[in-house]
Amino acid sequence: MRALAVLRALASHWRRHPVELATLLVGLMVATALWSGVQALNAEARASYARAAALLGGDQLARVAAIGGGRFAVADFAALRRAGWPVSPVLAGNRIVAGASLQVIGVDPFTLPAEAETFAIGPGAERLSAFLTPPNLGLVAPETLARISGEPGLPPLADAADLPPDTMIVDIAVAERLLDARGQVSRLILAEAEAGRDLPAALAGRLEVRPPERSGDLERLSDSFHLNLTAFGFLSFVVGLFIVYAAIGLAFEQRRPMLRTLRACGVSARMLTAVLLVELAALALVAGLAGVAAGYGIAASLLPDVAASLRGLYGARVPGSLSLQPSWWAAGLGMSLL
Repeated sequence: MRALAVLRALASHWRRHPVELATLLVGLMVATALWSGVQALNAEARASYARAAALLGGDQLARVAAIGGGRFAVADFAALRRAGWPVSPVLAGNRIVAGASLQVIGVDPFTLPAEAETFAIGPGAERLSAFLTPPNLGLVAPETLARISGEPGLPPLADAADLPPDTMIVDIAVAERLLDARGQVSRLILAEAEAGRDLPAALAGRLEVRPPERSGDLERLSDSFHLNLTAFGFLSFVVGLFIVYAAIGLAFEQRRPMLRTLRACGVSARMLTAVLLVELAALALVAGLAGVAAGYGIAASLLPDVAASLRGLYGARVPGSLSLQPSWWAAGLGMSLL
């Protein structure tokens, strides 16, 4: 009760000086909003990179590819299967649809390793049948489905929430038609346990076994972009802290007589310090919650432009909508409390 009375006495200062309270809260809210907004943008982009790298087990499975890159004949796939290699063909390429690039990936569901099944064709056998039989169902992310549905030249489409944006999974025969690459494959997926084998002599001159990509190329290429964003967010947070520091310093100086009076009334220095810390923590929590919410709004409004920049600079496929992730919410609140 005594601590509560001390807290009410200290809080009376803010009732007499509402402009100072508004300056403190707005300064911390803006600082937190900019910091958490940048963290939200970075987190969404990196989650997209990880999802793209994990597609078809790219971060877990080795692959057989042409030396120097490019496509190679499907006859090489058949030769490896006859030689006992458990490989699965993939044909990938880009096609312009509705004025934007769409990554088309053709797979053979019957030979895909279990680790490569990072997308769901289902539910039900009917959907698998629709995927494999004419006119062959294509799978895309929900936002991509909304953008390209009804475009000419495409197969019937269905949404698959676990796919990255602007990516379509189809049967490899459909991919051959869409990419005008009949009788060709881009790579062969190979279980990592088989990666140590030597290719048959007839193929070793033009094919090679490549290890899994533990870290996506996009993430490495765009590190500087995200570092600049983080630096901008941190600088904005520091500028906001100067405003907060000035408001707190002014309030402390104005409350010196009150603090002396409380000490004269028998309030211990330890209790006074504890109550001041509780007051600051409460103000920081209120401003932090408002700042994180505002940061979400900032990030959601900027994400389409950031996604367009990443797509133009690095070819990254980042969704245009923001998902809530506990990591950047916690980071924003933590920064405001610290």
